[in-house]
Amino acid sequence: PRVTHGGGCAETLMANAVDAEALVTPGKQQLAIEAFARALRRLPSIVADNAGLDAADIVTRLRTAHIEGDSRAGIDISTGGIGDMETL
Repeated sequence: PRVTHGGGCAETLMANAVDAEALVTPGKQQLAIEAFARALRRLPSIVADNAGLDAADIVTRLRTAHIEGDSRAGIDISTGGIGDMETL
């Protein structure tokens, strides 16, 4: 079965893929693609805000985890940190 991880994990993965596409897209289309990536990154921020967490801090840590290769990282609202969404 296929699983979509929560906690902002899927949105962060999609935003990273969209950003990569923006780098190879010429012209004004690049700006639209970058705006879409920014919109995707807002979703984990909303999750953190709704959980009463420091959204700027938690989203920064989430982005760092994904950049370092942890593709299953997401917001663990029970601990207020970043966790593996597959094990949660």
